[in-house]
Amino acid sequence: MLRLASNRVSVHSSHKSRLPVRSFSDEPPKDRIQSFAEMVDREVPKNASLSEILNGVWKNEVITSQCPDLVIRLTALRGEVSKRLWSLRGGDPEQINVLAVGTTAVPNHLTGYHHFLQNFFQRVSNHLQASTHDVMIHEIGYDLLSKGSDEARRSVLDLFNDHYDFPKHSLEKLYGNSAITSGGMRGLKDIADACIMHARETNTAHRFIQPDNSFGTWWNIIERPERSDTFRRTIHSVQAKPENRLHLTEAEINGFYKAYTPSLNESWYITPVGNPSGTASDGDQLKKTCDAILHHNPNSIIILDSVYARTMLPEDSRQLFKKIVSDDKLMDRIVWVESFSKSHGLCRERLGMYFSTNEKLFTKLHTANITYSAGPGVLKDYQFRSLGESTEEDKKGVASVHEFWRQERKGLYNFLMSRHSDLFDADQKHIQPHDMDRPCTLYVLLKTREKVKAQDVFVATGALGVDTPLLSGHHIRFSVGQLLRPTYSQYA
Repeated sequence: MLRLASNRVSVHSSHKSRLPVRSFSDEPPKDRIQSFAEMVDREVPKNASLSEILNGVWKNEVITSQCPDLVIRLTALRGEVSKRLWSLRGGDPEQINVLAVGTTAVPNHLTGYHHFLQNFFQRVSNHLQASTHDVMIHEIGYDLLSKGSDEARRSVLDLFNDHYDFPKHSLEKLYGNSAITSGGMRGLKDIADACIMHARETNTAHRFIQPDNSFGTWWNIIERPERSDTFRRTIHSVQAKPENRLHLTEAEINGFYKAYTPSLNESWYITPVGNPSGTASDGDQLKKTCDAILHHNPNSIIILDSVYARTMLPEDSRQLFKKIVSDDKLMDRIVWVESFSKSHGLCRERLGMYFSTNEKLFTKLHTANITYSAGPGVLKDYQFRSLGESTEEDKKGVASVHEFWRQERKGLYNFLMSRHSDLFDADQKHIQPHDMDRPCTLYVLLKTREKVKAQDVFVATGALGVDTPLLSGHHIRFSVGQLLRPTYSQYA
């Protein structure tokens, strides 16, 4: 790994380059990275240090203009350009690991996972071929309910239930009150839009409440309304304390309602298995938090974004949700959001779903999907059915990726905290000693020392995370999902 602490610099993207802004949108992504690298290569002196090279990448206005308001994507783009430029200058690109975006790759050595992917795509192909041979079974009209087929939703909910253990009577309701979406983010957008639509109809504002430890895209969704709808929402961030693993407790809920009167139109967004924190809530803590919300406001909608729950062992996930799924009254106010992007490493396929046992609540939140889309394409049905048909060997292959991520997370944590302790706060209260011993997400979130930013850590370690400011201090989130081979596990 790179050990260039003596050259460490802080780089700020606010610097203005004299180069005109130009678009590379006509080039393939790989060529675009190369074009950016060659552009900066012409600007930076040939004898420049690594820190000076990174400085040139971070200051470049053409690169910044590609996604100026999307911090994670911009950080990853800068990292990939830096890696390519480092290679152009004769450096070893394997010394640089871009760990900014929570995306996934196919690790070279996990043959069981390779077999799962092959089986999945073969099953999708078989479904397509069957519809080709008999066009009468291929739906070509609109999906009027915008939910996807009953068979596809049932098969996937049965698969999900390995990790949830919903009671039979609840599962029967979920079969009907569920919708397939183009990824979990699309589902969150549908839910938020529906809340705004309802606020407009009732001439009120919808109150969105979430902990500061919340999925970045959710913030983008609720903070970027159409201009005409800006007065239709209020947004509240509640600090999740490090000693509670950066998850809410009933104390924070009680404190919020001391300051604010309950609203008829409000929702709480909660990630029980967190991004960016990389930590899971405790089952008792999650139940008491949800109970406290409904104690103060029985009208609240609780959005449980659980897309990372299935990166855990099934028994750990079931224990997390045990007291939630057994409480019918609480289940009646919950809408669940799920996705296969991280649990199965199928980010590019865009496979998401949301569901609720409450038909009235589900229908209310599904109105935006019906209004703004024609529902999922028939290919989504084939993909979901193919996932629902997963064999036990397929499940073992997927589990091998989760275990690989666990080893890399633990190794990365040890590497950064033991070899580069000058960069990070000594007390990472949100991480419990046993957290790295069982699979759970693909993230490591570390609180930094004062004034240390992601660029500083990148120069010193070769690991590029993304700056993540929380109310409890400045953090950097690292994602191990793109690693193709064992990298940090040697430090585990």
